[in-house]
Amino acid sequence: MTSFSPRRRAWLVGLTALASLAGCDQLGLGGEPAEAAPEEPPGPAGATCVGRGGCPADQRCVEGRCRYQATNVRGEVLAASGDALRESGDLDGALAIYVEAIGAFEDAEVPTPPDVLCGAALSALRLTGQEDGRERAGRMADACFRGSLPGDPLRVEALRALGRLRYDGLSLIAFDEEEPASRFFTERPSRPTVDAVEIGLDLPDEDQPGYDDLKTLMQSEMGTRTIADCFIQDWEIRHERQARASLVLKLETRMRDMGDYDVYEGTATVEQRGVEVDGFEPCIAGALTGLFESEGTRSGRRSSWQIPFEVTAGL
Repeated sequence: MTSFSPRRRAWLVGLTALASLAGCDQLGLGGEPAEAAPEEPPGPAGATCVGRGGCPADQRCVEGRCRYQATNVRGEVLAASGDALRESGDLDGALAIYVEAIGAFEDAEVPTPPDVLCGAALSALRLTGQEDGRERAGRMADACFRGSLPGDPLRVEALRALGRLRYDGLSLIAFDEEEPASRFFTERPSRPTVDAVEIGLDLPDEDQPGYDDLKTLMQSEMGTRTIADCFIQDWEIRHERQARASLVLKLETRMRDMGDYDVYEGTATVEQRGVEVDGFEPCIAGALTGLFESEGTRSGRRSSWQIPFEVTAGL
């Protein structure tokens, strides 16, 4: 029988204890297998990466971005067609193709790429003339935000487009819920601010005395603010996102004797071409005429002219 020295015997006892502890760690204190640390679900594709590393298990690094490894070629082809239609301005066609592409990815049980989700959202957000169109846009925007990473270029565009709908009763809280909301436009529509109104002025190029000064005044911050105020007043009544006015700019000058020289003082007016009594067009006609009166108009010679133009405004 082999005998061990006291020092060697103590060493063997310690080794046995360590082995027992290792077994306990694997089985757990109660003899049950120890629970593995929960794994976090992989995030959306789109993160920056270098080489093969830095991407979740279901993604691969492609040209510096993490992309889903599993895909569906039919969905990819449809998504590319949707991109082309959206860039050409055919938003209805683009949205229909995007919806078909998303369906192809879902049928194949593979994740939909974020650029497809956000491309669909962008198309839908620009087709929000009807109430059902707004809710559809809200759902697609929510899918875009859930399926993409902050800073993604198309996500940023979708955020900007969505921001223009916040006056239509959009509930921004709905986008931060744990589960997708059933409705997104649940708030009472609020009054838009002047800086949210986009102004379009269709002013022809004319070589008439005093015209350039009046044109510059209408295009100035004071002029566009005047137009925006009229749009907001009209919005409070009709709650329409777009408004158009067909107008005529007129100038009549008369000579004023200043002694050593003569000055031609002008009277500039804006008249509407329609017959509406209230609304966007008559408001602009009166407001711009008042603006011209307050600023005054002068010309180097006698003149009398009228020029038609159009104004558009929208959110």
